[in-house]
Amino acid sequence: MMEPELSNWRVQGPTIGRIGLNLMAHEWALTNGVGNQQLLGDTAVVDRSTSAACPDVRTQALEALELPELAAGVLTL
Repeated sequence: MMEPELSNWRVQGPTIGRIGLNLMAHEWALTNGVGNQQLLGDTAVVDRSTSAACPDVRTQALEALELPELAAGVLTL
C-alpha cells in the first residue's frame, strides 16, 4: 500500500506527502480491522506494523516525508 506512493512523496515533498500518509493510514486502519478510533489512540501502530511487514519501505517513507517516525505524520484529534 505504501510502496507505490514513495515516488510521489519524493516528488511532492514532505508537506503534501504527509497528507497522503495520513489518508493512507486511516484507509489502512479501516481495511485491516484496526478502526480509526484505535488508530487515533495509538498512532504508533503504524510504525509497529510497517517495521514488521516492510522495514525497507518504512525507512524510505521516513526519508521522503522527513519524519522521525510514521506516527508523527498521522493526524490525531
